[in-house]
Amino acid sequence: MPLLLVALLSGCSIFGGSGGNSSASAPGLSQLPWCDQPSIAFIDNAASPPATITSWDQVKGQLGFTPYLPASLPKDSCLVLARGTVHDPILGGSLSITWSLPTSGPLSFAEAPKRADLGGKPQCTADSKDKQATLCLGTIGNTSITIAARQPQADLQSLFNSLKADVSWVPANTKPATATAAATAGS
Repeated sequence: MPLLLVALLSGCSIFGGSGGNSSASAPGLSQLPWCDQPSIAFIDNAASPPATITSWDQVKGQLGFTPYLPASLPKDSCLVLARGTVHDPILGGSLSITWSLPTSGPLSFAEAPKRADLGGKPQCTADSKDKQATLCLGTIGNTSITIAARQPQADLQSLFNSLKADVSWVPANTKPATATAAATAGS
């Protein structure tokens, strides 16, 4: 078999990377910076008074569901915030994460234990207040997932279908994107 055909069949492009999705253009979530200051806050409703937990490692095993997130996002995206609850008497646990994407603005995920009235296939609709925004609701495994963004419905459905379990999302670098950009510009 000619070398070019072998490269194409194996998913490699002749220009480097794989199938047109180079890791340089779509970094893993933990490689993305914070947009501003790190902001992780989960309310533990089992504590009296309720306590705030700021470490994902302390929270992730207490949610009562498996988080599903994309493996990567476009280059120049940044993490805005992560919020949620653990030991909530009604929800059990919840997770809300928002990233800012360079071309379309905020991309938000809200996740909680699976609700009985939701099907697996995502159902999407335009936001009633912002016709450019789309909301998609669906389930994967034991998790109810809502995705909101200013992206076409087909794009969010495709994103929903690509979600992975237990993706590492906390930025490895605690410096915000604005500080990182300023430091790079000053070099």
